[in-house]
Amino acid sequence: MNIPQNLTPLSASILTPALTASFARATRQLGVEIPAGVNAANPGAMNALLAGLTTALWGTNPLDAALLLGADSPRELGRGKAGRGVKAAQSLAQDFPRAYERMKRWSEWVFASEWSQAQLLQVMEEIEPMVTEALSWINLSAIAAAGSYARLGDLIAKFEKNAAEAHALRLGLTAGLETPDSQLMEALSAGVAPDKLRASFGHMGVVEPCEIALPRMAEMAEELVGTKAPPGPMMWDISRAQGRRETAMQIAFGRAGFLGRPELKKMVQLTQATLVIHAKARDALAHVLAAARHWAQAAAAEGMSDGRLAHRHEVFLLEIEEIKQMMTGEWHSRDHVAPLIAQRRQASRQPVAAANASRPLGVAGDKTQGRLLVLHSPNATDIPSGYIALAERWTPAWHRALMMAEGVIAPNGHLLSWIAAVARAGDLPALAGDARAADWPSGVTVTLDPARNRLEKAN
Repeated sequence: MNIPQNLTPLSASILTPALTASFARATRQLGVEIPAGVNAANPGAMNALLAGLTTALWGTNPLDAALLLGADSPRELGRGKAGRGVKAAQSLAQDFPRAYERMKRWSEWVFASEWSQAQLLQVMEEIEPMVTEALSWINLSAIAAAGSYARLGDLIAKFEKNAAEAHALRLGLTAGLETPDSQLMEALSAGVAPDKLRASFGHMGVVEPCEIALPRMAEMAEELVGTKAPPGPMMWDISRAQGRRETAMQIAFGRAGFLGRPELKKMVQLTQATLVIHAKARDALAHVLAAARHWAQAAAAEGMSDGRLAHRHEVFLLEIEEIKQMMTGEWHSRDHVAPLIAQRRQASRQPVAAANASRPLGVAGDKTQGRLLVLHSPNATDIPSGYIALAERWTPAWHRALMMAEGVIAPNGHLLSWIAAVARAGDLPALAGDARAADWPSGVTVTLDPARNRLEKAN
């Protein structure tokens, strides 16, 4: 997953070293060596590393791996064979459920804690290792999902020579996969009451999932309800998507023949499982970061109790080790904290665009046509129905737009981004990695063709 570069000091001080450590942990587990000096915390380098690891483990075509994972090109780490990737993915599927429950239980324990200085310091020491573990599972599942998805495409190509038809069949085989993301989308589109949203999805980030300073679903549930699905059928429809998947499976298994059917079946099941695991790994990170936010607010309360912090939000302008200095008494007055906070408030933190592949990738749905609508705010209320929506960064905050969209475009997306998981679940036509449309005016009619990885202005 891409981690934004314009994070607050607290979030950056946790996520940046954890991301680097997570790659070291994942590569040790996979038995693949990363060249010295590679900065995994850079978005472009991270995606290129994942693509290189996918090729090294699965023998995937390097350019295909780069396309699926949103990299301009893969990091060259050698080329393996599919059997090695299959074994690693099967091991992942076996081990991940226990890890997911462990991370979720840790988050629940943090929320249930009765804070003391000792407890605050204990949780602080555990945050980075837990974030590292969650990111490790995200990396491992990304490699497994991209590798199995590419291998599935190779198997389909043996009996379907038309590239567009082959990709359409692969989109069908992965449609309707239920994940925490799709369950949230279903709940929001059904107008579920805020208390139920908090109970099931309170840990999820809404605006920017990786930013600890921003509120979680538990804090925003009231303002996210109230806009129900438009009258008539939604383009996003998980039941229809699951029906499409069943049809695609009948077609694929029927055409694969007696000899090809067992391997195809195994790869379909593995691809479906690893795509779901990747979404759940992101959900595990959401649990951990929600706990980190809860801890940070408790640390802020302690800092405010004697005036070292003037406002709760100031804690997010400190790095995690600086908070430790404040809690242990090394910084024992406002004079130690105020100049640093003032400096960071004034510092210009310009967003850095996430690196994305220059080639577009269809990630869900069928061919459709509609007017382009370039969205700049998730709070827009004058949203027409039947449009093709484009947003620079799709998150749950944009769910109202997704309810009425005919299709979506994610310039910085890829096979495993949040919008791809949501679009797959509901078979919503979606294209990732194509930045051209961001410069087109809203209102122009466009044709979105996921099977052909194509977006065009209509004549």
